[in-house]
Amino acid sequence: MALTSRYGSGLGNLSSLMSQARRTGGSRGGSISMTMEPSGQKIKMGFEKWASLIDDFEPIADDIVRIFRKHEHDHFRTQGKQTGPRWPGLSPNYAKWKEQNFPGRPTLVLTGALRGALVKGGSGSIGGKRGKRGKGTLEVGIDKSSRVGKYAAAHQFALGPAYSGKQRKPRPPVRFDPTVHDAGLKSVGKGGTVPLGTAIAQLFQTYIIKARKQGGVDGLFVDSYKFSKMRRGVMRLKTR
Repeated sequence: MALTSRYGSGLGNLSSLMSQARRTGGSRGGSISMTMEPSGQKIKMGFEKWASLIDDFEPIADDIVRIFRKHEHDHFRTQGKQTGPRWPGLSPNYAKWKEQNFPGRPTLVLTGALRGALVKGGSGSIGGKRGKRGKGTLEVGIDKSSRVGKYAAAHQFALGPAYSGKQRKPRPPVRFDPTVHDAGLKSVGKGGTVPLGTAIAQLFQTYIIKARKQGGVDGLFVDSYKFSKMRRGVMRLKTR
């Protein structure tokens, strides 16, 4: 007798085939015929295509910028509390002046230029709304040479008149945790607060998974990650 199997990925199919052979007497003069699919050549071509796709991360550059903008939005909204210690309050005299001239404006928001540059990519930001992009590089944040950049530096490093009195602690407009935790994609995708570095790293991983499928080699792996679902999970994360 002959047993024919089209051997796909993993050892499960092979194990099942050998068990069937034992039950049906394959060891008593029978034969086993196996065909590997996809072929070794197709697997090689698939991995080469996968490698070429992940060599360029431009397709997720927009998502990286969105994550940063969302991070800064929450940073300003919570007065720094989501990313670390809350920003120090204003001096009584300045708080009174600000309320008279710019009523209702929170800390670090006078004209709104600084917040606008970080949250929306407005004037004074690096590269505008989409950030500055080069071959394999992406920059997003504040242009240090701009007027907004000088104002941002004063608060980032506690410089200038605002920090010449009793108040010496900075109010950093940009603050994030660059740590990358090796957490599973599925657990991270459920949401929660994670370092910004981890969120961006997870976004890279989701793209690698998408590229794996586009390369035609997804079936060779035993996990069942879905790019669209994992991307949505990462984009919803709260970052610090």
